[in-house]
Amino acid sequence: MKEPTVSDMSIADEHIVVDAKSKVGDVCGKLSINPRNAVLVMKKGEITGVITAKDIFAHLFQGKHVAKLKVEKIMKSNILTFNEDEKLSVALDVMSKERPDAMVIVDSDNSFIGYFSAEDYRDATRRLEAHQLMAARLSRSKKAINKQASKESKPTELLDLLLGGNDFEDEEDETPPSTFTLG
Repeated sequence: MKEPTVSDMSIADEHIVVDAKSKVGDVCGKLSINPRNAVLVMKKGEITGVITAKDIFAHLFQGKHVAKLKVEKIMKSNILTFNEDEKLSVALDVMSKERPDAMVIVDSDNSFIGYFSAEDYRDATRRLEAHQLMAARLSRSKKAINKQASKESKPTELLDLLLGGNDFEDEEDETPPSTFTLG
């Protein structure tokens, strides 16, 4: 059973990508449509920062006039990058230790393909737990089947092992099936 990867999550939503030279005022217009989105800042084809509506409000609360500033002036830059085929267990472990401002997903060419949001993180922990439980159950079942198979003196079929064997397999029903017709 293959472990889920970061690209198995819903990484194509919950974000907006803007150029590093974009003005905060322009970003606010985009955030007004969905204020929960993260604004990923791209410079030279790479995500270099992130801004949220909360970050903009924090600057406004401090009395700063940010509308005409470039987003690169107020962005957070602790960005964690994962390859799309990174296993969830590894990614979640790194995320919990590093505590980045944003997690971005890239393909094999190192091109941006998605954003791993806080909601994706919560979903990923549930998905990974379910995967691990299923893998443990399958492992226990496989061990039990192999143990039972090693006890058998004659070869048995997997279905017989799973169903507990069939003691009547050599007996034939001597009573013909009853038939009836609708008349």
